[in-house]
Amino acid sequence: MPACSNGCFQYVFYVAYASTRCGILMMRRGGFLFVSMASALISFCATVFIRYVSPAIASTPHGAHAYRGACAVMVVNIMYNYILCLITNPGVVPIRRLEDVMEFNHDESDDDADENVVTIDPLIPPLSDKQKWTSFCRTCKITRPDRAHHCSICNACVDQMDHHCPWLNNCVGANNTRYFSRFLVWITIACWYCSVLSFSPAVGRVSKMELSEMAHVLSTNMLLLGPQASMYALFLITTSSGILLAFLTTWHLYLIVTAQTSIEYQINRSKAAMRKNGGRVVSPYDRGSAHANWEHVFGPCRYKLWSFLPSLPRPLAVLSPRSRPKPEESMV
Repeated sequence: MPACSNGCFQYVFYVAYASTRCGILMMRRGGFLFVSMASALISFCATVFIRYVSPAIASTPHGAHAYRGACAVMVVNIMYNYILCLITNPGVVPIRRLEDVMEFNHDESDDDADENVVTIDPLIPPLSDKQKWTSFCRTCKITRPDRAHHCSICNACVDQMDHHCPWLNNCVGANNTRYFSRFLVWITIACWYCSVLSFSPAVGRVSKMELSEMAHVLSTNMLLLGPQASMYALFLITTSSGILLAFLTTWHLYLIVTAQTSIEYQINRSKAAMRKNGGRVVSPYDRGSAHANWEHVFGPCRYKLWSFLPSLPRPLAVLSPRSRPKPEESMV
């Protein structure tokens, strides 16, 4: 009996291991496919709404143009942030040997009296604080920031890694979290916008004559199937996606205001961590307020809604100390 259970356990373990490896390989090799599918879905939904839905729900041509303009604004913001998520380095930790880090920190400590000492790279923490701020990756064989984690798909350590997103073919980390959050916000708004406005045309409250005029085709059942089916597909896609994305967007905004990533949340909610913090899930990287945590990701902003407008510069919190102006320089 023990031998049988042992064999079953080994079989289950082998199946789980093989499935995991296949999933990793699929996401490594099929990243372009996921990105293409996401881009095609966004393009399909935008085209159907602009071509068929907006004329069907508008009472005047100007009204149709207004609906199309709002849709265009959403699509521009979606694609802008989506592309930045794709091309931005999420925060891959450069490979450094432990000996190099030790030597660098030792040299820096010897030169403390020198007023021209170079600011230490944030990816190489001080030796005296090494246990608190550094960890070692057994896969990459490198020292890394305390918030970095190894991604088995990218085969690299990523600073402030949240997760690897197959739809981005990239990790979500320190450098592209703000773009990913904006992408989620805009695509959620767009999904509900299209879902609500496409409901009436999708359920068949548009006459066949109106459909033929929209499609610029003859009034035959076969030719009218395209616009009607497209609007119905748009309604189903945006409604189902909007529900899922609403939860995902809320979750990621919660992580931002609490200074956590998805991985860190699982660590912080462990029994030991919760006992230490009085039964509450608390991030050790919390900056004292939701406002400060928000600005750490999106940068200084007076009005929080402005954080979702397109921008290129990274927030100061992500820049290394070397790239920030010195106090005396900023006053000049």
